[in-house]
Amino acid sequence: MNYELSDTHKSLQAEMVRFCREEIAPDATLFDEAPPEEAAARMKSNIKKLAGVDVLQLLLGDDLLGRCIAGEELAHACPATFLAAISSATAFGRTVKRFGTETQRERYLPSLVAGEAIGAFACTEAEAGSDLAGMATTAEKRDGRWILSGEKDLVTNAPIADAFLILAWTDREGGLERGMTLFLVDRSAEGLTVGKPVETMGLRGALTSAIRLSNCAVGGEALLGAAAGAGYGHMSAILEEITLAIATLGIGIGVACMEESARHGKTKKAFGKPIGLFEGVGAKLAIMFTLNDIGRMMTFRAAWAMEQKEPEAPILASCAKLFTSEAAGKIADLAMQVHGGHGYLKGAAVERLYRDARFAAIAYGTSEMQRAFIARDSLDRFRAA
Repeated sequence: MNYELSDTHKSLQAEMVRFCREEIAPDATLFDEAPPEEAAARMKSNIKKLAGVDVLQLLLGDDLLGRCIAGEELAHACPATFLAAISSATAFGRTVKRFGTETQRERYLPSLVAGEAIGAFACTEAEAGSDLAGMATTAEKRDGRWILSGEKDLVTNAPIADAFLILAWTDREGGLERGMTLFLVDRSAEGLTVGKPVETMGLRGALTSAIRLSNCAVGGEALLGAAAGAGYGHMSAILEEITLAIATLGIGIGVACMEESARHGKTKKAFGKPIGLFEGVGAKLAIMFTLNDIGRMMTFRAAWAMEQKEPEAPILASCAKLFTSEAAGKIADLAMQVHGGHGYLKGAAVERLYRDARFAAIAYGTSEMQRAFIARDSLDRFRAA
């Protein structure tokens, strides 16, 4: 692949830098201390702003490299806004676009792209986590309707979402590949209750809560794609795109940490000169730059492979997510070291980024899961005939 960006992508990058600097970055720190009601209002406003410059349309589209470019700038400016945006436009919106019926796409996507509605993807459960086979939520067909019962945990955007994609068992005997189904359920559906926002360590603007389904009845039109049993396949396919998005999140946080550290290294003085001139500080900045650059190349490579439908694309996306998420944690730690005690103070930019960075290595497949996936692929390659 050619790592030189096209003129279109260069223009996108320049526009995103300007837009995020003027419209998103100024309020990023306000999410940390804002009460849930205020945070919800601010996030809805940010989502509407993103719609105004077609970012939500981009996150729904097929230009994966463009998504990475725009996403890095957004995550750099406000990681919480990035997470809320991809949860709505990618996790929810892309799934509907790729696998929904024409009627479902017409119903949900226009308002989503316009920033007038927000989506959420609900698959995690407190007692199951990454073990989907242990999921308890069920959907039983009765008199031509589906009755959903269960509880989903840690649903990003749930407090502000207008619609949910909910994973449920429709046939346990069919196993993962044939027994699960994704349902489109509106917030107003009877029997669906959204819990109170939970307090998170970082990314506090991306409001998260549980949802409860108590004999929640929906019609057959709620089945994504109008067919039962394809939920696991749908979710597996979209997780590849979400994995790429989380890799982008890691880069954005890493670059933000590096910039804060470089700025501090130029202005903070010790022994009569800027601390950035000391070898120990300069070495940390060099490591940050290197990790960010490698992570960006890995993510671009994965995006290109996905666009080209290369067989290795899922592994490359997993590698990118593994590297960038752990690099973000390393870079945030180095940034804290550069800032010293002042970086440890509540309200400092690197203190917030340090907390935000921790999310990347546990979200949508932990580092341990990524390593297991990559190792399994490597072993399969060299399996004896």
